[in-house]
Formats: sequence, C-alpha cells, structure tokens
Amino acid sequence: MKVIPLKRSSWRILGPWPLRPVLVTVTMALWLSGIRNSERIASGNFEIAWLTEGTSVSVLIAIPSGLVLQIGVLWQRRFGVRVVSYIVFVLLSSATVIALRIIIGDVDSAALDNVPTVLVAVLRLAAAMFLILIITGRAGAKLASQVVQTQSALNLAQAQQAILLQGDEFTRRQISGALHDRVQARLIAACLELQMVDVERPAETQRTLDHTVAQLEEIRAVDIRRIARALSPSLSEVDLESALDELALQYEPGMKATITVDSVIENKETRPSSNVLLGAYRIIEQALLNSAGHGAARLCEIDVRVEHDVLELTVKDDGRGLAGPPDMTGFGSTLMTTWAHSLDGSWSWQNGKTAGVVLSACLALDPNGHGNTKK
Repeated sequence: MKVIPLKRSSWRILGPWPLRPVLVTVTMALWLSGIRNSERIASGNFEIAWLTEGTSVSVLIAIPSGLVLQIGVLWQRRFGVRVVSYIVFVLLSSATVIALRIIIGDVDSAALDNVPTVLVAVLRLAAAMFLILIITGRAGAKLASQVVQTQSALNLAQAQQAILLQGDEFTRRQISGALHDRVQARLIAACLELQMVDVERPAETQRTLDHTVAQLEEIRAVDIRRIARALSPSLSEVDLESALDELALQYEPGMKATITVDSVIENKETRPSSNVLLGAYRIIEQALLNSAGHGAARLCEIDVRVEHDVLELTVKDDGRGLAGPPDMTGFGSTLMTTWAHSLDGSWSWQNGKTAGVVLSACLALDPNGHGNTKK
C-alpha cells in the first residue's frame, strides 16, 4: 500500500502529528468532570462523595476516547500520516464519548431518535479536540523550531571552540618552529663568530668570550628547546609526566612543582588519546601560570589520575588565594573552559583550606562518546 504523506498546507491547519492521546484524555476527563459536578457544586448541597463519583465516571469515559486516539497513532505509524485517517479517528473518539454518556445516562437515550442532534454533538466535541490538537501542535512546532535553532547555535559555538583551539595550537607551533629553527640558527651563528675571535687577545677578554659562548650555548641547547617543547609538546611521543616536568622547570627557582601522574596514564596500552592529554596539559599550564603570576605561589602540587573513565586533574598552590569570586571571563579561564567543554568535561577553582587556590578538572577519556564525565 502506497503511503501518501500529509501535505504541508494540511499540516499547518491540523497541527503537527501525533494525535496526543494522553493530553486529550486528561482534557476530556477534566471537561466531563466539570459538566457532571457543576450543577451539584452550584446548588450548594455539595458532598465529597458526589465529586469523587463524578470524577471517576468522567475518567472512565475519557479513557476509551484516548484509546481510540492511540489506535489512530498505531494506524498512522503503520500506514503513514493522512488527513482522512487523522479526521476519522478524532470523530471516532468524539463519538465514543457521546455513546458512553448515553449509556451511563448523562444524555437522554431519546436523543438517539434525533440523529442530527447526535451528529452535531459529535462534531462539536470533535471541533474542540481539533482545537486542542491545533494549539498544542503549533506550540510543539514552535518549540521544535526553537530547539533546532538552539542546536544550530550550539553547533556553531562548538565549531568556534574547535577553531579557537586549533588556532591556539597553530600559533604555538609557529612560535615553536620559529624558536627552534630561526632563533637557534642565529644563536649558532653568533657562537661561531665569537669562537673565531682572535685568540691572541688578553686572557681576561678570552675568558669573557668563553663565558659568553657558554651562555649562548646554554640558551641554544637548553632554554630554547625547553620553551619549544612547552609551546608544542609532542604528547604522542613524550609521556605526560615528562612534559609537565619540563613545563614546571620554567618557574624554578621561584616556584617548585611536585607532579604525580597515574601509572594508567603512562601505560602505552591504557593511556588516553593525545588530544585528551593535550587538553590536560593546557589546563595545567594555565593553572601554573596563574599560580606563579597572580598567586605568587612558592609551591604547587599537581595530581593527575584516572577515575571511572574520567581523567581528573588537581592543581594546588600555596599562593595568595582568591580575593573574591573567580573571574571566568579572562582569556586563561576561557581557554580552560574551551578545552574542558571540547573534551566533555568541566573545571572549577576555589580557595584552599589553609591557603592558595585549588583547581579541579574532569575530562572524559572518550569525549563525545560513551564516557561518563563527573561534573
């Protein structure tokens, strides 16, 4: 049997599918209950037993009406949404209500002799059902449209977050490459030039030259390499603890850092993906920068572990602490938030129990997958 879809114009008139049996049943029960009990309530000679009996009978009448609509839902799932079947099941539901009211005596059975009156009653009740379906359908369509718009905005925001992270990493790689290739090459050239100085010069001058060469060599071999690795760590080749050790050396001797990394993270078979490790590294990097720059900390404790498919980070320092509510709008906070959200995680910071600041973060080991992230 060929399924003929409901046309767009009809869809606008009737309201989006489905027939909403539960909503119509509840509305019908309230309406019938109001009719059955209104006269008793208005008379002033009111008893709770009447209200209970009237409400119960109203519910018993409304339920079969809702079941007819539910059959319509099943019919449409099987044969497709059609205008004719949509109208037929609403009329059948209305006819069910009228028939049951006649059976229980709410409506005089003599009304059956006047067919037009019965048809008018069915049509009036069907019109009321259609009105309910149209109102709720239009509201549902508007809500669905808003959900689509919200999802589009969310997708755009996520795309912008990805662009931000990619741009940040690209900039770091460019700086890293420039430091490694250009700066190092120039330092090598300077060293060679100094080494070519006439050795017949006074001994003191020669010692100065030797010292300068040693300093330049140290900058070339140690400092530049350390900065390059910190800017763009190769976490697919280097373990996280070694990368964090290299990062922490930048703050010595002003601030020392102790680092503890779960063995599960360093195991080649169980270690998280490079992107998750990079996100953890960037959040810790920003935390160290805040501890040293804003908190004037002297000691920082870094702990990284895996708990229930979640990578948990904790960074504690002994600095000045937060004077007020943490600022979540700065570049550093935004960067950490972007990294955390891109990995289905979250982060927060608060003052420590005795001093300093404690930063906590949870990152999913399987972002955008089935991992459960603690919030």
